[in-house]
Amino acid sequence: MREFRKKQRLFKIVKNTVIIATAILLFFLIGFEKAIYDSGAQAFALALHYSADVLVVVSLVLVLLYSSKYSKCDTFLTNVEYELSDCGYYLSNRAEQTTDDYFKAVRDALVENVFAIEENLELTELDFALRGMKRNEVFYIVKSDEIDKNDIIAHLDSVVYDFTAVLMKRSGNAVLTFICDKADDSAVELSKSITVMGRKEKVKIALAIAEVSTGRVYFLGNSPTKCQQMIANYVLNTELPIPDELKGEKLPYQAELEERMKNFDLNEYRRGNFFSH
Repeated sequence: MREFRKKQRLFKIVKNTVIIATAILLFFLIGFEKAIYDSGAQAFALALHYSADVLVVVSLVLVLLYSSKYSKCDTFLTNVEYELSDCGYYLSNRAEQTTDDYFKAVRDALVENVFAIEENLELTELDFALRGMKRNEVFYIVKSDEIDKNDIIAHLDSVVYDFTAVLMKRSGNAVLTFICDKADDSAVELSKSITVMGRKEKVKIALAIAEVSTGRVYFLGNSPTKCQQMIANYVLNTELPIPDELKGEKLPYQAELEERMKNFDLNEYRRGNFFSH
C-alpha cells in the first residue's frame, strides 16, 4: 500500500503541475497574445497557442487517468490508514458494570441530547435494543452477551437498509453500537470499519463495540467525523479530542492488517476481490 501511495502522490504532483502550467499559459495568452502578434512575433505566438492546446489535452488525459486509477480506491485506502494509525481500543469513561446499566446510561445520554428514541424494535428480522434519531443523526444499539463477526455483518446490513430504504435518508451519519460482555476477536477486527455510501459519500455508518467486562470501547477514534463525535460523547462519555488516558494499546490484528495491505492490488480491488478484512 505504501508503494502504491508513493506512485499516487507522484502522479498527483505531475498532474497538478501540468494543470497549473496550463492555467498560467492560458492566462498569459489571454492577456498578451494580441500584443505578441502586433509586435510581429507571429511564430512565437503560434508556438504558445499550440503549446496551450497540447497542455489542455494532456491535463484532461491526466485528470481522467487519475480519476479512473486512483480516485476509486482513495476512500478505502484512507480509511485503512486511519485504522492502522489509530490506537487499538479506548477505555470507557463510564462506571457501569453490566450491559443493562451501560445501555441505560447511553440511552439517557441520547434522551438528554433530544434524540427521538425507539426501544426493542425489529429491523429485517433482527433485534435492536434502541434506535435514536435527531435530524440526520441516527444511533442504533444492539445489546448482547457476546458478539462475533457474523453479528456485526448481519446487523450492519440491517442498518444500511433501514437508514437508506426505510428512513429514506440520502445524507447523514449513523452509529451502530454493540453493548456486550465479550467481543470475539473477529468482531474487534471489524470495529474500525466505516461504511460510506453515495457519490459524494454523504452517508457514513460507523461501528462501536462497548465491551463492558473489560471497560474497552473499540471504534475508529482518530478519524474526525460526526460519527467519531457521537461515539465519544454517548458511548465513551467524553469530549473531543479524546484524552490520552483513555487511549489503549494497538492490537495484534492491526499489525496483521498492515502486512496484508503490503500486497494491495488495485486491479483485484476494482474487481471486488481485495478486502482489508
